[in-house]
Amino acid sequence: MKRRWPTDIRAALPSWIEARVYVAAAFVVTTGIINRIEPPPAFSPVRDGLLAWDGTWYRLIAERGYAGASDPATRFFPLWPILGRAVGWVAGGPGFALVVMANLFALVAGALLHRLVMAETGNRDTARYAVRLFALSPPAFVLVLAYSEALFLVLALAMILSLQGRRWWSAAALGYLAGLTRPVAALLSVSAAVAVWQSGNRRRAECVAAVVAPVLGTLTFLAWSGFALGDWAAPLNSQRELRGGLHEPVSRLTEALWRGFGGDAGEALHLMAAILILGLTVVAVRRLSPILWAYTVPSVLIFVAADNLNSMERYALSVFPLVIAAAIFARRPWIRGWLPTASAVAMVSLTMLALNGVYVP
Repeated sequence: MKRRWPTDIRAALPSWIEARVYVAAAFVVTTGIINRIEPPPAFSPVRDGLLAWDGTWYRLIAERGYAGASDPATRFFPLWPILGRAVGWVAGGPGFALVVMANLFALVAGALLHRLVMAETGNRDTARYAVRLFALSPPAFVLVLAYSEALFLVLALAMILSLQGRRWWSAAALGYLAGLTRPVAALLSVSAAVAVWQSGNRRRAECVAAVVAPVLGTLTFLAWSGFALGDWAAPLNSQRELRGGLHEPVSRLTEALWRGFGGDAGEALHLMAAILILGLTVVAVRRLSPILWAYTVPSVLIFVAADNLNSMERYALSVFPLVIAAAIFARRPWIRGWLPTASAVAMVSLTMLALNGVYVP
């Protein structure tokens, strides 16, 4: 396996560099626009640099802890700021450490995705194409910022690869860490259950551990919250306050349609993204192994059914089987050539909107 790392990294590196060039260009253009607006806008995320939006929260948690970062901070799970604090001691502070680690983890995530697509399809061209789509997907600009997505993707991809190789204890450890990184990690337990069922080793301790580990990671944070903050449900309640309740998906998308016709550009954007995501989910179910689509389907249903669709595109980035499905679908000659370019243009556009405070990543 070690010998495959150079191949995986070489496959991921060009697109990784390309994406960072595009995001840097978006920063330069947005900064130029903001500096010429009079009076200056009250809210300009571009001024926070690569710590914009959630990156600022992670930095505050790493520096001050949850109690010092105010109540909404509890919706951010702890592993990422813990790493930021630990690495920041020797790397110029938590903010700098979070940015550097996010970008390095993004490269590793691309390499792991290449390995996973090779395992799924055995097609080198499809694997490289998937990695490029991943790096240039519209919400992938957050992989340049100090967000936790890159870390979660590394853990989730490595867990799926471990499940495919039936390395149960490795999958359990990775799943537990993923559960400490993002709440959606609990859905990885569905993939683990499918893998265990396929293996026929349903009663072995290591198999049970692989299934329950992502949920245990989340429960660990909730238990800490109850002990340290006096409210075990604080992380869940913070998420609910931001995202709202869940609705039946068809009704929620119909509501987005009417809001879009009523002039709500944000809802119209989210609706178009949701239609694309649902289409890719169908491709994933038809073309990918059950271990992958067992994670994809519940993930998509949950974030499409949310009352608040803000950040939906970013959440979809964590559902990496959708990228594999897009690469498989794009084998068609009429779509293969222009899709990466269109995706990169959309990424730059979303980056500029986010840095202007118009789009919530």
